Amino acid sequence: MKYKPPRFTDKELLEIFPEAKEIIPEKIKEWEIELDEKTISMKDCLAFIYSQRVNEFSTWFFEQVASLFLMPPILEAHGHILRLKRMQSIASPSGERLERWREKLEIARNYPISEIAKGNLELRKSGRNFVSLCPFHNEKHASFYIYPETNTFHCFSCQENGDVIKLTMHLHGLNFKETVQMLQN
Repeated sequence: MKYKPPRFTDKELLEIFPEAKEIIPEKIKEWEIELDEKTISMKDCLAFIYSQRVNEFSTWFFEQVASLFLMPPILEAHGHILRLKRMQSIASPSGERLERWREKLEIARNYPISEIAKGNLELRKSGRNFVSLCPFHNEKHASFYIYPETNTFHCFSCQENGDVIKLTMHLHGLNFKETVQMLQN
């Protein structure tokens, strides 16, 4: 059996390494400088490509080459900045509220979708799933499926799909925040 190292959440990492809270702003600045440099390099390269008088295919080809070599470092720097800013927000007092909100959101997403649907739709068992008339549009034949294993739904007629939160919002006419609060109970 292959060894898998433990995975820690950002919050756990900040608890393990509290000194990181002071280093994060410096690292954000470093990555922002890196991102600016790489972005300027990409803009310069594209400006050079567009300044050349070549055919459309050659312009496209050089755009693709520039994208292949210059975009990965830009995306990497952007990803590091986003993660560091997320960690910085978790370390702040308002970050604790954000963590509590994420916990509530996770509880809401795990609320059984079939329970919400049973209270508002006439469900019929179809293997492991349920089928019903779609609540998003008028129809005569059931094309709306509830998938309890993934806690999602899909209508094969109107192509509407989503999770328990989206279905609850539609069935009860609630906004996102109200829906998450409702699914806590």
